[in-house]
Amino acid sequence: MDKIFTPQEVADRLKIKKATVYELIKRGELNATKIGRQIRISQEQLDQYLRISPETVPAASAKSQPAIPSGDIPRFTAASAIRQTDYLLNTSGLIISSQESRVVELLRSQLDNNPKSLPMLHSYMNEYNSLYSLYYEKTHMALTCFHSDKKEQSLNQIKNLMPGKELAVLSVCRLSCGLYVKKGNPLNICSIKDLLRPDVRFSNRELGSGYRMFLDSYLLENKLSKNAINGYQKDCLSHMSAANAVASDFADASIGDISQLISFPQLEAVPLAFFSMDLVFLKSDLHRSAFQSLLEAVRSRAFKNSLLPFSSYHTQDTGHCTLVNG
Repeated sequence: MDKIFTPQEVADRLKIKKATVYELIKRGELNATKIGRQIRISQEQLDQYLRISPETVPAASAKSQPAIPSGDIPRFTAASAIRQTDYLLNTSGLIISSQESRVVELLRSQLDNNPKSLPMLHSYMNEYNSLYSLYYEKTHMALTCFHSDKKEQSLNQIKNLMPGKELAVLSVCRLSCGLYVKKGNPLNICSIKDLLRPDVRFSNRELGSGYRMFLDSYLLENKLSKNAINGYQKDCLSHMSAANAVASDFADASIGDISQLISFPQLEAVPLAFFSMDLVFLKSDLHRSAFQSLLEAVRSRAFKNSLLPFSSYHTQDTGHCTLVNG
Protein backbone atom coordinates (compact mmCIF):
# COMPACT_ATOMS: atom_id res chain seq x y z
CA MET A 1 0.00 0.00 0.00
CA ASP A 2 1.24 3.47 -0.88
CA LYS A 3 2.33 5.81 1.85
CA ILE A 4 -0.22 8.50 2.70
CA PHE A 5 0.86 12.05 3.51
CA THR A 6 -0.81 15.08 5.05
CA PRO A 7 -0.43 18.45 3.26
CA GLN A 8 2.10 19.48 5.90
CA GLU A 9 4.19 16.34 5.31
CA VAL A 10 4.17 17.04 1.57
CA ALA A 11 5.18 20.62 2.26
CA ASP A 12 8.07 19.41 4.40
CA ARG A 13 9.22 16.97 1.71
CA LEU A 14 9.08 19.60 -1.04
CA LYS A 15 10.45 22.33 1.24
CA ILE A 16 7.52 24.64 0.56
CA LYS A 17 4.73 26.13 2.67
CA LYS A 18 1.61 24.15 3.47
CA ALA A 19 -0.49 26.90 1.85
CA THR A 20 1.40 26.27 -1.40
CA VAL A 21 0.43 22.58 -1.27
CA TYR A 22 -3.25 23.54 -1.03
CA GLU A 23 -2.74 25.93 -3.92
CA LEU A 24 -1.21 23.14 -6.05
CA ILE A 25 -4.21 20.92 -5.26
CA LYS A 26 -6.64 23.68 -6.12
CA ARG A 27 -4.96 24.34 -9.48
CA GLY A 28 -5.06 20.64 -10.33
CA GLU A 29 -1.29 20.28 -10.40
CA LEU A 30 -1.21 17.92 -7.43
CA ASN A 31 -3.83 15.17 -7.10
CA ALA A 32 -5.24 14.56 -3.64
CA THR A 33 -7.95 12.59 -1.89
CA LYS A 34 -10.51 14.00 0.51
CA ILE A 35 -11.20 11.71 3.47
CA GLY A 36 -14.04 13.19 5.47
CA ARG A 37 -12.92 16.77 5.92
CA GLN A 38 -9.22 15.99 5.63
CA ILE A 39 -6.97 16.09 2.59
CA ARG A 40 -4.46 13.28 2.03
CA ILE A 41 -1.90 12.72 -0.74
CA SER A 42 -0.66 9.26 -1.65
CA GLN A 43 2.92 8.43 -2.65
CA GLU A 44 1.66 7.71 -6.17
CA GLN A 45 -0.05 11.10 -6.40
CA LEU A 46 3.07 12.85 -5.14
CA ASP A 47 5.28 10.93 -7.59
CA GLN A 48 2.93 11.86 -10.42
CA TYR A 49 3.23 15.55 -9.53
CA LEU A 50 7.02 15.30 -9.47
CA ARG A 51 7.05 13.61 -12.90
CA ILE A 52 4.56 15.85 -14.69
CA SER A 53 5.06 19.56 -15.32
CA PRO A 54 2.05 21.67 -14.28
CA GLU A 55 1.69 22.89 -17.86
CA THR A 56 0.96 19.33 -19.04
CA VAL A 57 -2.04 18.75 -16.76
CA PRO A 58 -5.18 18.73 -18.93
CA ALA A 59 -7.89 21.24 -18.07
CA ALA A 60 -10.42 18.43 -17.61
CA SER A 61 -8.14 16.75 -15.09
CA ALA A 62 -7.89 19.97 -13.09
CA LYS A 63 -11.66 20.25 -12.91
CA SER A 64 -12.00 16.70 -11.62
CA GLN A 65 -9.88 17.27 -8.51
CA PRO A 66 -11.59 16.89 -5.15
CA ALA A 67 -12.66 20.06 -3.37
CA ILE A 68 -10.23 21.54 -0.87
CA PRO A 69 -11.28 21.59 2.78
CA SER A 70 -13.05 24.91 2.66
CA GLY A 71 -16.26 24.01 4.47
CA ASP A 72 -15.30 26.22 7.39
CA ILE A 73 -14.40 29.22 5.25
CA PRO A 74 -17.23 31.75 4.80
CA ARG A 75 -18.21 32.02 1.15
CA PHE A 76 -17.55 35.36 -0.53
CA THR A 77 -20.20 36.77 -2.82
CA ALA A 78 -18.36 38.67 -5.52
CA ALA A 79 -19.94 42.07 -6.08
CA SER A 80 -17.88 42.87 -9.14
CA ALA A 81 -15.54 41.37 -11.69
CA ILE A 82 -12.63 42.88 -9.80
CA ARG A 83 -13.52 40.91 -6.68
CA GLN A 84 -14.03 37.75 -8.69
CA THR A 85 -10.48 37.95 -9.98
CA ASP A 86 -8.93 38.97 -6.65
CA TYR A 87 -6.23 36.39 -5.84
CA LEU A 88 -6.96 36.33 -2.11
CA LEU A 89 -10.64 35.66 -2.66
CA ASN A 90 -9.85 32.60 -4.73
CA THR A 91 -7.51 30.84 -2.33
CA SER A 92 -8.32 28.24 0.28
CA GLY A 93 -7.53 29.48 3.74
CA LEU A 94 -8.27 32.08 6.37
CA ILE A 95 -7.35 35.52 5.11
CA ILE A 96 -5.96 37.85 7.77
CA SER A 97 -5.19 41.50 7.11
CA SER A 98 -2.67 43.33 9.28
CA GLN A 99 0.62 45.21 9.40
CA GLU A 100 1.81 43.11 12.35
CA SER A 101 3.84 40.55 10.37
CA ARG A 102 5.64 39.02 13.36
CA VAL A 103 2.45 38.14 15.22
CA VAL A 104 0.80 36.80 12.06
CA GLU A 105 3.76 34.44 11.58
CA LEU A 106 3.50 33.27 15.20
CA LEU A 107 -0.21 32.58 14.74
CA ARG A 108 0.47 30.74 11.52
CA SER A 109 3.03 28.55 13.28
CA GLN A 110 0.52 27.63 15.98
CA LEU A 111 -2.18 26.81 13.43
CA ASP A 112 0.22 24.63 11.44
CA ASN A 113 0.49 22.40 14.51
CA ASN A 114 -3.28 21.83 14.55
CA PRO A 115 -4.53 19.26 11.98
CA LYS A 116 -8.02 20.82 12.12
CA SER A 117 -6.81 24.27 11.16
CA LEU A 118 -6.72 25.89 7.73
CA PRO A 119 -3.87 27.75 6.04
CA MET A 120 -3.56 31.42 7.00
CA LEU A 121 -3.00 33.89 4.18
CA HIS A 122 -1.65 37.34 5.06
CA SER A 123 -2.84 40.50 3.34
CA TYR A 124 -0.65 43.41 4.45
CA MET A 125 -2.93 46.35 5.38
CA ASN A 126 -3.13 49.02 8.05
CA GLU A 127 -5.92 49.17 10.64
CA TYR A 128 -8.37 51.25 8.62
CA ASN A 129 -8.02 49.18 5.44
CA SER A 130 -8.05 45.90 7.39
CA LEU A 131 -11.39 46.72 9.03
CA TYR A 132 -12.72 48.15 5.76
CA SER A 133 -11.95 44.84 4.03
CA LEU A 134 -13.56 42.89 6.87
CA TYR A 135 -16.62 45.14 6.73
CA TYR A 136 -17.12 44.24 3.07
CA GLU A 137 -16.19 40.61 3.83
CA LYS A 138 -13.17 40.57 1.53
CA THR A 139 -11.12 39.08 4.37
CA HIS A 140 -11.97 36.80 7.29
CA MET A 141 -10.28 38.71 10.08
CA ALA A 142 -8.25 41.78 10.92
CA LEU A 143 -5.37 42.04 13.37
CA THR A 144 -5.56 45.62 14.65
CA CYS A 145 -3.52 47.79 17.00
CA PHE A 146 -5.26 50.82 18.57
CA HIS A 147 -4.56 53.22 21.44
CA SER A 148 -6.03 51.71 24.59
CA ASP A 149 -5.11 53.16 27.96
CA LYS A 150 -8.53 51.72 28.77
CA LYS A 151 -9.89 48.64 26.97
CA GLU A 152 -13.01 50.52 25.89
CA GLN A 153 -10.90 52.87 23.77
CA SER A 154 -9.76 50.25 21.29
CA LEU A 155 -13.19 48.60 21.21
CA ASN A 156 -14.84 51.93 20.44
CA GLN A 157 -12.42 52.59 17.58
CA ILE A 158 -13.18 49.15 16.13
CA LYS A 159 -16.94 49.70 16.49
CA ASN A 160 -16.74 53.12 14.84
CA LEU A 161 -15.05 51.61 11.79
CA MET A 162 -17.45 48.63 11.65
CA PRO A 163 -20.92 50.20 12.03
CA GLY A 164 -23.80 47.76 12.27
CA LYS A 165 -21.56 44.67 12.44
CA GLU A 166 -21.69 42.07 15.20
CA LEU A 167 -18.08 41.21 16.00
CA ALA A 168 -15.84 38.99 18.06
CA VAL A 169 -12.75 40.82 19.34
CA LEU A 170 -10.03 38.45 20.55
CA SER A 171 -7.30 40.03 22.65
CA VAL A 172 -3.77 39.17 21.48
CA CYS A 173 -1.64 41.39 23.70
CA ARG A 174 -1.13 44.83 25.17
CA LEU A 175 1.92 46.79 24.08
CA SER A 176 3.70 50.11 24.43
CA CYS A 177 3.73 52.78 21.74
CA GLY A 178 6.45 55.40 21.68
CA LEU A 179 8.60 57.78 19.71
CA TYR A 180 11.73 56.34 18.10
CA VAL A 181 14.75 58.59 18.72
CA LYS A 182 18.53 58.21 18.49
CA LYS A 183 20.38 56.60 21.38
CA GLY A 184 20.89 59.11 24.16
CA ASN A 185 18.04 61.25 22.79
CA PRO A 186 20.38 64.09 21.71
CA LEU A 187 17.52 66.47 20.86
CA ASN A 188 15.76 65.78 24.19
CA ILE A 189 12.47 64.79 22.55
CA CYS A 190 10.18 63.93 25.46
CA SER A 191 6.62 64.16 24.11
CA ILE A 192 4.50 64.66 21.01
CA LYS A 193 4.58 68.41 21.62
CA ASP A 194 8.33 68.37 20.95
CA LEU A 195 7.59 67.28 17.38
CA LEU A 196 6.39 70.83 16.70
CA ARG A 197 9.86 72.23 17.39
CA PRO A 198 11.52 73.62 14.22
CA ASP A 199 14.74 71.68 14.90
CA VAL A 200 12.96 68.27 14.94
CA ARG A 201 12.40 66.26 11.74
CA PHE A 202 9.57 63.76 11.99
CA SER A 203 8.69 60.68 9.92
CA ASN A 204 4.98 59.87 10.23
CA ARG A 205 2.92 56.71 9.73
CA GLU A 206 0.58 56.37 6.76
CA LEU A 207 -3.09 57.35 6.78
CA GLY A 208 -5.16 54.53 8.24
CA SER A 209 -2.50 53.30 10.66
CA GLY A 210 -3.57 53.04 14.30
CA TYR A 211 -0.44 54.99 15.24
CA ARG A 212 -1.32 57.82 12.83
CA MET A 213 -4.85 57.90 14.27
CA PHE A 214 -3.42 58.14 17.79
CA LEU A 215 -1.15 61.03 16.80
CA ASP A 216 -3.93 62.90 14.97
CA SER A 217 -6.32 62.46 17.92
CA TYR A 218 -3.70 63.84 20.31
CA LEU A 219 -3.04 66.86 18.10
CA LEU A 220 -6.77 67.55 17.78
CA GLU A 221 -7.50 67.18 21.49
CA ASN A 222 -4.60 69.48 22.41
CA LYS A 223 -5.37 71.98 19.64
CA LEU A 224 -1.95 71.54 18.06
CA SER A 225 -1.39 72.19 14.36
CA LYS A 226 -0.15 69.20 12.34
CA ASN A 227 1.24 71.69 9.80
CA ALA A 228 3.79 72.79 12.40
CA ILE A 229 5.39 69.32 12.39
CA ASN A 230 8.34 69.12 10.04
CA GLY A 231 7.78 65.85 8.16
CA TYR A 232 4.14 65.25 9.08
CA GLN A 233 3.37 64.34 5.46
CA LYS A 234 6.26 61.85 5.18
CA ASP A 235 4.69 58.39 5.46
CA CYS A 236 6.30 55.18 6.69
CA LEU A 237 4.41 51.97 5.95
CA SER A 238 5.72 49.86 8.84
CA HIS A 239 7.47 49.92 12.21
CA MET A 240 10.69 48.85 10.54
CA SER A 241 10.64 51.64 7.96
CA ALA A 242 9.75 54.17 10.67
CA ALA A 243 12.70 53.05 12.81
CA ASN A 244 15.00 52.92 9.80
CA ALA A 245 14.15 56.55 8.93
CA VAL A 246 15.63 57.63 12.28
CA ALA A 247 18.53 55.16 12.17
CA SER A 248 19.46 56.41 8.67
CA ASP A 249 19.24 60.06 9.77
CA PHE A 250 16.33 60.88 7.46
CA ALA A 251 14.37 61.89 10.56
CA ASP A 252 14.97 62.69 14.23
CA ALA A 253 11.82 60.92 15.43
CA SER A 254 9.12 58.53 14.28
CA ILE A 255 6.38 56.57 16.03
CA GLY A 256 5.61 52.89 16.50
CA ASP A 257 5.70 49.74 18.60
CA ILE A 258 8.57 50.03 21.11
CA SER A 259 9.41 46.31 20.91
CA GLN A 260 10.47 46.74 17.28
CA LEU A 261 13.61 48.57 18.41
CA ILE A 262 15.24 45.27 19.32
CA SER A 263 16.55 45.34 15.73
CA PHE A 264 17.89 48.90 16.10
CA PRO A 265 20.41 49.12 18.97
CA GLN A 266 21.33 52.65 17.83
CA LEU A 267 17.82 53.85 18.79
CA GLU A 268 15.77 54.17 21.96
CA ALA A 269 12.13 54.92 22.70
CA VAL A 270 10.18 57.67 24.42
CA PRO A 271 7.07 55.84 25.78
CA LEU A 272 3.76 57.51 24.96
CA ALA A 273 0.80 55.20 25.56
CA PHE A 274 -0.50 51.64 25.69
CA PHE A 275 -2.02 49.99 22.63
CA SER A 276 -4.20 46.90 22.33
CA MET A 277 -3.56 44.32 19.61
CA ASP A 278 -6.73 42.40 18.78
CA LEU A 279 -8.02 39.86 16.29
CA VAL A 280 -11.36 41.04 14.89
CA PHE A 281 -13.77 38.81 13.00
CA LEU A 282 -17.51 38.44 12.48
CA LYS A 283 -19.47 37.09 15.43
CA SER A 284 -21.30 34.75 13.04
CA ASP A 285 -18.01 32.95 12.33
CA LEU A 286 -17.31 32.18 15.97
CA HIS A 287 -18.97 28.74 15.78
CA ARG A 288 -16.94 27.59 12.78
CA SER A 289 -14.30 24.99 13.56
CA ALA A 290 -11.62 27.01 11.72
CA PHE A 291 -12.19 29.93 14.09
CA GLN A 292 -12.41 27.62 17.10
CA SER A 293 -8.94 26.42 16.11
CA LEU A 294 -7.85 30.04 15.99
CA LEU A 295 -9.16 30.69 19.51
CA GLU A 296 -7.40 27.57 20.72
CA ALA A 297 -4.13 28.75 19.15
CA VAL A 298 -4.29 32.24 20.69
CA ARG A 299 -5.16 30.84 24.12
CA SER A 300 -2.39 28.26 24.06
CA ARG A 301 0.55 28.53 26.42
CA ALA A 302 2.90 28.09 23.47
CA PHE A 303 1.53 31.20 21.71
CA LYS A 304 1.68 33.33 24.85
CA ASN A 305 5.27 32.21 25.44
CA SER A 306 6.15 33.12 21.85
CA LEU A 307 5.17 36.75 22.59
CA LEU A 308 7.37 37.06 25.67
CA PRO A 309 10.64 37.83 23.80
CA PHE A 310 9.04 41.04 22.51
CA SER A 311 9.72 43.61 25.22
CA SER A 312 6.67 45.60 26.30
CA TYR A 313 4.21 42.88 25.18
CA HIS A 314 1.82 41.97 28.01
CA THR A 315 -0.27 38.79 27.82
CA GLN A 316 -2.54 39.02 30.88
CA ASP A 317 -5.64 39.34 28.66
CA THR A 318 -4.41 37.22 25.75
CA GLY A 319 -7.24 34.98 24.53
CA HIS A 320 -10.04 36.99 26.12
CA CYS A 321 -12.92 37.32 23.64
CA THR A 322 -15.34 40.24 23.69
CA LEU A 323 -18.56 40.20 21.67
CA VAL A 324 -19.48 43.54 20.15
CA ASN A 325 -23.02 44.24 18.98
CA GLY A 326 -23.49 46.47 15.97
